Amino acid sequence: MHLAESARHAVASRLAGIYVIVGPTHSSGRTELDIARAAIDGGACAIQLRDKSSSRTDLVALAEKLRRVCEDASALFIVNDDPYLAAMVGADGVHVGQTDSSIDSCRSVLHGHQIVGRSNATVDEARESIQHGADYVAVGAMFRSSTKLDTRPAGVATLAAVAKFADVPVVAIGGINADNVASIAAAGANAACVASAVTEAADPEQATKELLHNFMSAKS
Repeated sequence: MHLAESARHAVASRLAGIYVIVGPTHSSGRTELDIARAAIDGGACAIQLRDKSSSRTDLVALAEKLRRVCEDASALFIVNDDPYLAAMVGADGVHVGQTDSSIDSCRSVLHGHQIVGRSNATVDEARESIQHGADYVAVGAMFRSSTKLDTRPAGVATLAAVAKFADVPVVAIGGINADNVASIAAAGANAACVASAVTEAADPEQATKELLHNFMSAKS
């Protein structure tokens, strides 16, 4: 295995458990940093920054702060749909959708150890993402999502099918909460990616702990 590929494999393998998306919306008035810290204290393995509205200056400053918070806690920090920002602030990687930057174009910008994850709604999309070198594949939407209304349905059956052949971590996403996260784990996901289940919770740390407990209990 190539040195850079081996480094990325080591990073991606840390996607196990609960992966939390933070951003300026659906936060109940709290800052991204506050939610990220609480989620990490609750056991989150990764934080993704999804921010389509802030100025570049503010976005860079926030991403640098989140990267340090994650680094200090040995959690991964992922940037949504912006490989240039991920490279600039030293994030662990970038996450892209089917219509965003290609995996190859991300690689041309990122450092060798930085990972690329890609969203997929079908088995064929997931297979193609892996063939093109995705370091992890996200499968969704699992359920109806309140934070991203333009996602296509995938469902637990698609997740289970992808988990059977994927040789990279599989992350379930879309409408996941404490009541249904066990079904995600049972279907073979390595991690469950959530937003509002943590960011809108009265106690984000406790919400993350509950999600992680239910996820890991279904794995055992």
